[in-house]
Amino acid sequence: MNRANPTTLLLLRHGETEWNLSGRWQGQAADTELTDLGRQQARLAANRLRSYPINVIYSSDLLRASETAQIIGQALGLTPIPESALRELDIGAWTGLTWAEIRERYPEQAAAMSAGQDVPRGGGESLGELQDRLAAAAQNIVSRHPGDTVLVVSHGAALRSLVAHVLGASLDQMHRIAILGNTALSVVQMRDGHLRLVSYNDTAHLDNGLFQAANAEGAGAVQPTREGKSE
Repeated sequence: MNRANPTTLLLLRHGETEWNLSGRWQGQAADTELTDLGRQQARLAANRLRSYPINVIYSSDLLRASETAQIIGQALGLTPIPESALRELDIGAWTGLTWAEIRERYPEQAAAMSAGQDVPRGGGESLGELQDRLAAAAQNIVSRHPGDTVLVVSHGAALRSLVAHVLGASLDQMHRIAILGNTALSVVQMRDGHLRLVSYNDTAHLDNGLFQAANAEGAGAVQPTREGKSE
Protein backbone atom coordinates (compact mmCIF):
# COMPACT_ATOMS: atom_id res chain seq x y z
CA MET A 1 0.00 0.00 0.00
CA ASN A 2 1.28 3.45 -0.94
CA ARG A 3 -1.11 6.22 0.05
CA ALA A 4 0.96 8.77 -1.89
CA ASN A 5 0.00 7.09 -5.15
CA PRO A 6 -3.46 7.16 -6.74
CA THR A 7 -5.56 4.04 -6.38
CA THR A 8 -5.81 2.44 -9.82
CA LEU A 9 -8.68 0.22 -10.90
CA LEU A 10 -8.03 -1.96 -13.96
CA LEU A 11 -11.48 -2.80 -15.30
CA LEU A 12 -11.55 -5.98 -17.37
CA ARG A 13 -14.49 -7.52 -19.14
CA HIS A 14 -14.76 -11.33 -19.05
CA GLY A 15 -13.71 -13.55 -21.96
CA GLU A 16 -15.97 -14.80 -24.72
CA THR A 17 -18.92 -17.12 -24.05
CA GLU A 18 -21.13 -19.05 -26.45
CA TRP A 19 -23.99 -16.70 -25.62
CA ASN A 20 -21.84 -13.75 -26.68
CA LEU A 21 -21.56 -15.42 -30.06
CA SER A 22 -25.27 -16.22 -30.38
CA GLY A 23 -26.37 -12.78 -29.16
CA ARG A 24 -28.21 -14.09 -26.11
CA TRP A 25 -28.49 -11.85 -23.07
CA GLN A 26 -26.80 -13.48 -20.10
CA GLY A 27 -27.48 -11.28 -17.08
CA GLN A 28 -27.12 -13.03 -13.73
CA ALA A 29 -29.31 -16.14 -13.99
CA ALA A 30 -27.36 -17.71 -16.85
CA ASP A 31 -24.02 -18.81 -15.39
CA THR A 32 -22.34 -19.39 -18.74
CA GLU A 33 -18.74 -20.53 -19.03
CA LEU A 34 -15.98 -19.31 -21.32
CA THR A 35 -15.37 -20.75 -24.76
CA ASP A 36 -11.91 -22.03 -25.63
CA LEU A 37 -11.32 -18.69 -27.32
CA GLY A 38 -12.52 -16.92 -24.18
CA ARG A 39 -9.91 -18.77 -22.14
CA GLN A 40 -7.25 -17.86 -24.69
CA GLN A 41 -8.34 -14.23 -24.48
CA ALA A 42 -7.95 -14.41 -20.69
CA ARG A 43 -4.42 -15.80 -21.04
CA LEU A 44 -3.50 -13.00 -23.44
CA ALA A 45 -4.97 -10.46 -21.03
CA ALA A 46 -2.87 -11.99 -18.24
CA ASN A 47 0.29 -11.48 -20.29
CA ARG A 48 -0.72 -7.87 -20.85
CA LEU A 49 -1.45 -7.32 -17.17
CA ARG A 50 2.01 -8.49 -16.09
CA SER A 51 3.19 -4.95 -16.83
CA TYR A 52 0.96 -3.53 -14.07
CA PRO A 53 1.88 -3.71 -10.35
CA ILE A 54 -1.36 -5.46 -9.43
CA ASN A 55 -1.84 -5.99 -5.70
CA VAL A 56 -5.21 -7.72 -5.65
CA ILE A 57 -7.91 -9.09 -7.96
CA TYR A 58 -11.65 -8.71 -7.41
CA SER A 59 -14.13 -10.54 -9.62
CA SER A 60 -17.82 -10.94 -10.15
CA ASP A 61 -18.80 -14.34 -8.77
CA LEU A 62 -20.55 -15.31 -12.03
CA LEU A 63 -18.70 -18.13 -13.79
CA ARG A 64 -17.65 -16.28 -16.96
CA ALA A 65 -16.00 -13.54 -14.91
CA SER A 66 -14.58 -15.75 -12.15
CA GLU A 67 -13.08 -18.14 -14.70
CA THR A 68 -11.43 -15.19 -16.46
CA ALA A 69 -10.11 -13.92 -13.13
CA GLN A 70 -8.81 -17.35 -12.11
CA ILE A 71 -6.82 -17.73 -15.34
CA ILE A 72 -5.28 -14.31 -14.81
CA GLY A 73 -4.75 -14.91 -11.11
CA GLN A 74 -2.85 -18.12 -11.77
CA ALA A 75 -0.56 -16.27 -14.17
CA LEU A 76 0.06 -13.43 -11.71
CA GLY A 77 0.26 -15.48 -8.52
CA LEU A 78 -2.86 -13.90 -7.02
CA THR A 79 -6.09 -15.47 -5.74
CA PRO A 80 -9.18 -13.55 -6.97
CA ILE A 81 -11.66 -12.33 -4.38
CA PRO A 82 -15.29 -13.00 -5.42
CA GLU A 83 -17.62 -10.01 -5.11
CA SER A 84 -21.32 -10.36 -5.91
CA ALA A 85 -21.71 -6.58 -6.26
CA LEU A 86 -19.68 -6.82 -9.49
CA ARG A 87 -22.28 -9.04 -11.20
CA GLU A 88 -23.87 -8.15 -14.52
CA LEU A 89 -27.24 -6.43 -14.81
CA ASP A 90 -30.09 -8.63 -13.58
CA ILE A 91 -32.33 -9.02 -16.64
CA GLY A 92 -34.94 -11.33 -15.12
CA ALA A 93 -37.22 -12.94 -17.72
CA TRP A 94 -35.04 -11.69 -20.58
CA THR A 95 -32.30 -14.16 -19.67
CA GLY A 96 -31.28 -16.27 -22.63
CA LEU A 97 -33.22 -14.24 -25.19
CA THR A 98 -31.89 -12.37 -28.20
CA TRP A 99 -32.82 -8.74 -28.72
CA ALA A 100 -35.22 -9.80 -31.51
CA GLU A 101 -36.94 -12.23 -29.12
CA ILE A 102 -37.16 -9.56 -26.42
CA ARG A 103 -38.84 -7.15 -28.83
CA GLU A 104 -41.29 -9.86 -29.89
CA ARG A 105 -42.21 -11.15 -26.41
CA TYR A 106 -41.93 -7.90 -24.43
CA PRO A 107 -42.75 -5.17 -26.94
CA GLU A 108 -43.82 -2.54 -24.39
CA GLN A 109 -40.69 -2.94 -22.28
CA ALA A 110 -38.46 -3.01 -25.35
CA ALA A 111 -40.12 0.11 -26.77
CA ALA A 112 -39.75 1.94 -23.46
CA MET A 113 -36.08 0.99 -23.28
CA SER A 114 -35.48 2.07 -26.88
CA ALA A 115 -37.19 5.38 -26.08
CA GLY A 116 -34.65 6.01 -23.32
CA GLN A 117 -36.77 5.08 -20.32
CA ASP A 118 -34.85 3.36 -17.55
CA VAL A 119 -37.16 0.39 -17.08
CA PRO A 120 -36.18 -2.74 -15.13
CA ARG A 121 -34.87 -5.18 -17.72
CA GLY A 122 -37.13 -8.24 -17.77
CA GLY A 123 -38.41 -7.37 -14.32
CA GLY A 124 -34.86 -7.31 -12.93
CA GLU A 125 -32.70 -4.22 -12.48
CA SER A 126 -32.81 -0.82 -14.12
CA LEU A 127 -29.61 0.79 -15.38
CA GLY A 128 -29.81 3.26 -12.50
CA GLU A 129 -29.84 0.43 -9.99
CA LEU A 130 -26.95 -1.25 -11.79
CA GLN A 131 -24.92 1.95 -11.79
CA ASP A 132 -25.55 2.57 -8.08
CA ARG A 133 -24.42 -0.97 -7.29
CA LEU A 134 -21.21 -0.74 -9.34
CA ALA A 135 -20.34 2.74 -8.08
CA ALA A 136 -20.70 1.55 -4.48
CA ALA A 137 -18.59 -1.54 -5.19
CA ALA A 138 -15.84 0.55 -6.77
CA GLN A 139 -15.85 2.98 -3.84
CA ASN A 140 -15.60 0.09 -1.37
CA ILE A 141 -12.64 -1.40 -3.25
CA VAL A 142 -10.86 1.97 -3.40
CA SER A 143 -11.43 2.45 0.34
CA ARG A 144 -9.93 -0.96 1.11
CA HIS A 145 -6.87 -0.50 -1.10
CA PRO A 146 -5.64 3.10 -1.05
CA GLY A 147 -2.62 3.57 -3.31
CA ASP A 148 -2.87 0.05 -4.75
CA THR A 149 -3.45 -1.21 -8.26
CA VAL A 150 -6.53 -3.43 -8.32
CA LEU A 151 -7.80 -5.63 -11.15
CA VAL A 152 -11.61 -5.72 -11.31
CA VAL A 153 -13.09 -8.44 -13.55
CA SER A 154 -16.73 -7.86 -14.40
CA HIS A 155 -19.18 -7.58 -17.30
CA GLY A 156 -19.99 -5.36 -20.25
CA ALA A 157 -23.03 -3.44 -19.06
CA ALA A 158 -21.77 -3.37 -15.47
CA LEU A 159 -18.44 -1.81 -16.44
CA ARG A 160 -20.09 0.59 -18.86
CA SER A 161 -22.33 1.81 -16.04
CA LEU A 162 -19.28 2.38 -13.85
CA VAL A 163 -17.46 4.31 -16.59
CA ALA A 164 -20.58 6.45 -17.11
CA HIS A 165 -20.57 7.18 -13.37
CA VAL A 166 -16.90 8.20 -13.51
CA LEU A 167 -17.62 10.54 -16.43
CA GLY A 168 -20.72 11.97 -14.79
CA ALA A 169 -22.75 10.85 -17.81
CA SER A 170 -26.51 10.56 -17.57
CA LEU A 171 -28.19 7.21 -18.09
CA ASP A 172 -29.33 8.43 -21.51
CA GLN A 173 -25.76 9.35 -22.43
CA MET A 174 -24.57 5.95 -21.19
CA HIS A 175 -25.88 4.44 -24.41
CA ARG A 176 -23.28 6.48 -26.30
CA ILE A 177 -20.47 4.63 -24.52
CA ALA A 178 -19.70 1.59 -26.66
CA ILE A 179 -18.79 -1.82 -25.33
CA LEU A 180 -16.34 -3.63 -27.53
CA GLY A 181 -14.25 -6.77 -27.14
CA ASN A 182 -14.27 -9.46 -24.52
CA THR A 183 -11.35 -8.86 -22.12
CA ALA A 184 -11.29 -5.17 -23.10
CA LEU A 185 -9.28 -3.22 -20.50
CA SER A 186 -10.18 0.18 -19.08
CA VAL A 187 -8.28 2.13 -16.41
CA VAL A 188 -9.79 4.36 -13.71
CA GLN A 189 -7.84 6.20 -11.01
CA MET A 190 -8.88 7.75 -7.71
CA ARG A 191 -6.91 10.92 -7.01
CA ASP A 192 -7.80 13.64 -4.49
CA GLY A 193 -11.12 11.97 -3.84
CA HIS A 194 -12.22 11.95 -7.47
CA LEU A 195 -12.40 9.09 -9.96
CA ARG A 196 -11.10 9.80 -13.47
CA LEU A 197 -11.02 7.72 -16.63
CA VAL A 198 -7.46 7.14 -17.89
CA SER A 199 -8.17 4.76 -20.80
CA TYR A 200 -11.13 2.84 -22.17
CA ASN A 201 -11.77 -0.42 -24.04
CA ASP A 202 -8.15 -1.25 -24.78
CA THR A 203 -7.86 -4.56 -26.65
CA ALA A 204 -4.26 -4.30 -27.86
CA HIS A 205 -3.55 -7.76 -26.40
CA LEU A 206 -6.01 -9.21 -28.94
CA ASP A 207 -4.34 -7.71 -32.01
CA ASN A 208 -3.51 -11.21 -33.29
CA GLY A 209 -7.03 -11.68 -34.61
CA LEU A 210 -8.83 -12.67 -31.40
CA PHE A 211 -10.75 -9.40 -31.09
CA GLN A 212 -14.54 -9.60 -30.93
CA ALA A 213 -16.83 -6.61 -30.67
CA ALA A 214 -20.04 -7.29 -28.76
CA ASN A 215 -22.59 -4.81 -27.53
CA ALA A 216 -23.42 -5.25 -23.85
CA GLU A 217 -27.16 -4.96 -24.31
CA GLY A 218 -27.65 -7.14 -27.33
CA ALA A 219 -28.40 -4.35 -29.79
CA GLY A 220 -26.69 -1.37 -31.29
CA ALA A 221 -24.62 -0.05 -34.13
CA VAL A 222 -21.37 -1.84 -33.28
CA GLN A 223 -20.57 -4.41 -35.96
CA PRO A 224 -18.73 -7.43 -34.53
CA THR A 225 -15.68 -9.03 -36.08
CA ARG A 226 -17.33 -12.35 -35.19
CA GLU A 227 -21.07 -12.79 -34.77
CA GLY A 228 -22.32 -11.99 -31.31
CA LYS A 229 -24.01 -9.05 -29.62
CA SER A 230 -24.64 -9.76 -25.97
CA GLU A 231 -23.24 -8.74 -22.64
